[in-house]
Amino acid sequence: MFFAPTAAPRVLAFLALGFGGISAEPVTTRTDEVAKKLNEWFVNGTAAGLKAITYENRDGQHSPLNTAEYPQLQVFKSTANDKGAATQIRATPTLGNCSMASAATQLGCLPRMYMMDPGGNRFLAQQYLSNNLFIYPEHLDHDIGANGIGGYGDLLPLNTPCLVISQGSSFTDQPFLRALLSATAALRPETQKILIEKRLLCPTLQSIFRRSNQMVRTPEDYFTGKAHPVVFDGSQIDEAKMIQIAHDMTPETVPPVVVIQVLEETKIESGKNYFELPGNYPWQLSDTPFSIARILRGNEAEHGMLLSFEKTLNLTKKPLAMRAQVLQGDPRFVRIDNSEGKGVMRLRVRWQPPVINATGIRSHRIDIGIFADNGVNISAPAIISFYMLPNEMHFYDVQGRVSEIHYQTHNPDFGLPVTDTDPRWVRVLLAFSLKDTNLRSRLLDQTLKPAEREALQKLYLTLKPQSDALEAIAGDDKRKDEAAKLRSQLGTDISATLKKHLLDPAGLTVRQTLERVLHSIAGFDTLYFGLQRELDALAAQSTKSSAVADVRADLHRLIMQGVLIEHASGQIDTMSPPERLSLGERHMLRGLNLTLLSQVLFPDVLERSTEPAYVSPRLTTPKQWRDVYRYDDDSGRLIGWIRYAKGRLANFDAEGRFQPDGPAGKSVPVTYLKGENGTLTWQPQAEAAAPAK
Repeated sequence: MFFAPTAAPRVLAFLALGFGGISAEPVTTRTDEVAKKLNEWFVNGTAAGLKAITYENRDGQHSPLNTAEYPQLQVFKSTANDKGAATQIRATPTLGNCSMASAATQLGCLPRMYMMDPGGNRFLAQQYLSNNLFIYPEHLDHDIGANGIGGYGDLLPLNTPCLVISQGSSFTDQPFLRALLSATAALRPETQKILIEKRLLCPTLQSIFRRSNQMVRTPEDYFTGKAHPVVFDGSQIDEAKMIQIAHDMTPETVPPVVVIQVLEETKIESGKNYFELPGNYPWQLSDTPFSIARILRGNEAEHGMLLSFEKTLNLTKKPLAMRAQVLQGDPRFVRIDNSEGKGVMRLRVRWQPPVINATGIRSHRIDIGIFADNGVNISAPAIISFYMLPNEMHFYDVQGRVSEIHYQTHNPDFGLPVTDTDPRWVRVLLAFSLKDTNLRSRLLDQTLKPAEREALQKLYLTLKPQSDALEAIAGDDKRKDEAAKLRSQLGTDISATLKKHLLDPAGLTVRQTLERVLHSIAGFDTLYFGLQRELDALAAQSTKSSAVADVRADLHRLIMQGVLIEHASGQIDTMSPPERLSLGERHMLRGLNLTLLSQVLFPDVLERSTEPAYVSPRLTTPKQWRDVYRYDDDSGRLIGWIRYAKGRLANFDAEGRFQPDGPAGKSVPVTYLKGENGTLTWQPQAEAAAPAK
């Protein structure tokens, strides 16, 4: 996919294009306030303009910059081969864009294509330090939802400062392109010149852009995920702030550029710590000076790194203060130690469940930013990312050791409407407020107070007239404009309703209350087993024709992995007594309950995929088993694990070798290969024949 980049010529672009004279052409023909400042500064000689900058479009002019608005800008003359993700370093300072992508279940957006490949990440780093910066939309790789219902969540396996990703699809790259061009033009001539000469234009633009994000309201916000999300929302750009910061920057106040290097690291081995087809699935996705990325696919208790930042670039030569900060993820499972000595840092992270980020998108990644402060300016971060495969769940015991790993875990989504403006919320309010004698209502009686149900019903009755009016005209082409207005107003009112506090002004909102109810029902470990006949009957009557098959598929998976047992009578029970269920077993039962909620109990209002959590097949091969780890009672050392698959169990020693006669027997090496159904399987290696005597 990636080609060897062309080496950037040492001759700097400003020598060819000229920095000395004042052009008669304005920086931009735009007429907004930002444009007026840029042109005024340029005429006064305090802004460099865009003579030294080249623009490149790589989507066949699908989402082109209006270059007529930037008469000084050089435009790259593309050919048929100059389409898609960039594969060559441009010799001149280049800002570009490409609104191209494939479906989330195919290759995904262009940034994800780079990120999946260690060579792609090396190329991005070369661009970053060669004055080349591109903007790409995320398309379908960073959206609320799960398994394609609404979206797929955050599918990006790492975060990097070496490009900019816009939220949305085609044309969402344009606001970023314009803002970055404006910031570049606003730089003072001497500042722009030295940035290009030292190949620091892109890191400096990233520092300016991220400091200016509207989400960054305080200096401390810059050291949080608010300033450094993996994908940026174009509505949060503050172009006026960007140009002011750029214009105020002098060669003496250029921010440093963090350069990181891994000195030591926990090593993991295929077949012992993780299980994949040989050679196909790396766990080290990126090793560049600006982006380190790992897939936490191993069974180690924690993953450690010793990092050096001694090579950090600092034009001012002033003393540097380094800072590491968790940008995304649970900081309880991240340990950062700077006591190793000057210029190094020790980092320890533990696998952790997915998080819901500030935009409501589920993400399976830990991001840690490394910042450098030279006393006059703060760098853009170098970013260390740890990605947890979405179809895996890891569990730990009280000593912090891995106790279980599940390799094909369920989709954790409830199936509630993806957006707060979806008309389906009206039906959700009705379903949660109706009093009846059926099982759904009886379960709601256990999880909602009478006053809460009454309050939900009042909210439903308030929204019902609007919902009815919209439904009455929704299919009438002659009234589509009226329907659009009704839909917009209803969406606004639904969103406001969900944000209201249901009873107590300091208590839960309406949405939080609904989610609490679903959490409670999903957490009933024995939900199915005490109500099997009633739930089976409801499944047969469900409005979703696949309900019976969906429930049966979940039951079969749990039976095959040793969580459930089916008696000759058809009764299903847990293999372990309910009071002795492990965390992993409870988690698997929760997946069954989520299917019961969406397909049987609330089929009219919950839309959820019952397939296992989606993960790109480029990152892993599906495994239909779970491993339960065993430790020596006295020393606490790992002695192996029990693998539950296909209704059987198999013992493995700590080196990943099969023990056909049990833990006390001999150990046999195994080979991993792809089975007929596309899942990973294993088989003992044949023993070598004894030499002839």
